[in-house]
Amino acid sequence: MQDYDWNALKYVLALHRTGTLTGVARILGVNETTVARRLRALEGDLDARLFVRNRAARYEATEVGLAVVEKAERVERENASIGEMVGGFNNRLFGVVRITSVPMIVNRVLVPHLAVFHAANPGVTIELVPDSRNLSLTKREADLALRLARPETGGMRTRARKIGELAFAVYCPAATADEGLNSLEWIGYDDANSHLPQARWLAGVSAQTGSDFPCLRVSDAETAREAVAAGLGRTILPTVVAEADRRLRRVKSDMDLPVRNVWLLSHDDYGARNSVAAAKEWLNAIDWSNGR
Repeated sequence: MQDYDWNALKYVLALHRTGTLTGVARILGVNETTVARRLRALEGDLDARLFVRNRAARYEATEVGLAVVEKAERVERENASIGEMVGGFNNRLFGVVRITSVPMIVNRVLVPHLAVFHAANPGVTIELVPDSRNLSLTKREADLALRLARPETGGMRTRARKIGELAFAVYCPAATADEGLNSLEWIGYDDANSHLPQARWLAGVSAQTGSDFPCLRVSDAETAREAVAAGLGRTILPTVVAEADRRLRRVKSDMDLPVRNVWLLSHDDYGARNSVAAAKEWLNAIDWSNGR
């Protein structure tokens, strides 16, 4: 085995986390040809096969590849800590913190609150990843994750802490008159998301009223919000998001409305990173029940 380029380790980590050359190219800002070339060169230098393609055409790490990934993650953590250590001497935080959650939370809650964080921590870069999938903290797809249900998996080194509650209320288009409210159809959720508390509540309304249901089905609350704003019907939405939207109007409901817990997930290995600690403090300070 000859010497290898340490910079190639970031390609290994990115491929392990995304499973595709396209994903690596997107994260690292290069083209797929460069990704493939750098990985082939590294495998040649190490004289070992690091990845194989599975039946789904995704790349999986071999046994040797997993061992390299483990070491590469250690290098990644140490590299991050160097910047934070130097920043500490200057009494400033430095580093990059990658946070993921569903698009609605990222776009309608985190982004509006981000100026507060940057004012207090100008040296820290926040990467926001709006994704409905549960990105893996174990694979370092994210440093922190916000989820609306306590995770059942994630490994012993993943920690979950409840940081708030997301209350829901019924909303209709702002221009809807009171006498026209009952004529509005409901906007529900597709079969893949029928297990969500808000989807079950809407199904309960349908069963109670005996109405044909719904006029529109969506896969997430962000789309439901836009549908209501467009005048397509009414639905339930998180108050922390909907109360700030002047296109919507909150209406009274005689049925008990769902409340979802907000969970903050972090990885033990990043517990000592001051930038991650600052981000966690910021997320914990957000008023998740705003407008409740």
